[in-house]
Amino acid sequence: MAQIDIGKIKIKDPLILAPMAGTTTLAFRSICHEFGSSYQPTELVSARSILYSGIDKSLCYLMIDKKIEGISCIQLFGSDPKDFEFAIGAICEDERLKDVDIIDINMGCPVPKVIKTGAGSALMKDPELAKSIIKASLHVCEQYGKELTVKTRIGFDDDDRYNGKAEDFIRMLSSSGIKLLAVHGRTAKQMYHGQADIETIARFRIAAEEGRIPFIANGDIKDFQSARNMLDKTGADGLMIGRAAQGNPWIFKQLQGVFENKEEDKETVSFEDRKNMIIRELELTAKYKDENIAVREMRPSMMAYIKGCPGAASLKVRICSALTISEVKEVLWET
Repeated sequence: MAQIDIGKIKIKDPLILAPMAGTTTLAFRSICHEFGSSYQPTELVSARSILYSGIDKSLCYLMIDKKIEGISCIQLFGSDPKDFEFAIGAICEDERLKDVDIIDINMGCPVPKVIKTGAGSALMKDPELAKSIIKASLHVCEQYGKELTVKTRIGFDDDDRYNGKAEDFIRMLSSSGIKLLAVHGRTAKQMYHGQADIETIARFRIAAEEGRIPFIANGDIKDFQSARNMLDKTGADGLMIGRAAQGNPWIFKQLQGVFENKEEDKETVSFEDRKNMIIRELELTAKYKDENIAVREMRPSMMAYIKGCPGAASLKVRICSALTISEVKEVLWET
């Protein structure tokens, strides 16, 4: 059985749900945890927003519940060390969030509106600023007994990827005091297009060795074969699953044996299973927000659950017109 240590936190079979905007809600994170995800970072939240607008404005994204999701992890993005220092302190002082286990810094988001603020993957172009952010964040995390991790990419662009700049960035991160490093196998310029570069992930895993921290590989892990391939070719300590988990929390159960050379769990997920899971996630989501808002916000997730199922195209249109959980049930069981 594989095990990693994130500081004082011990994790077996490290299959981690990647943070994804609009997807990794508390409800979905708790379901993925049940199926075998080791831990699940929240959607990314602006450290500056917490500084200027307080916790409450971002609470719907920051919300954690260790009883249903196990190890809890809040992901922050930003470009000012002082913003992180304040935001982490505010989180750790808030009664609703103070039990968080891990603070994760996003240094990989490729979305233009994040990059233009100097945050996300833009930090790969400014290693000194990235280092300052980590130093400030570590100072606060150590005060409150929280672990600090980073998620990044294999470079901002191909120039970074191949000329050694990104490799140097990885070395800096691994020896900066953080407790885990996750690397997505695409550059920021690629966004989510093309294929993840497994060879570069493998090279960066070696570059990170001097830090002696867990190295997590991310990108195009969509089934047992691709998970095994990623582990074999990179020597990563764990895997982070992103888009393949959307509408498919079962993937964590299916990949459970990948660390021990066991066979894939090939239990079939039926259309009925998918419909039931839509309702379950909806009902969980509605515990934390108004039902109509829960139904509207979950429309993309519902589409992911039914993708590839019989009659998915017409079902999609009808689900998007539903405003309540009862109406969603009517649509699903009319088929």
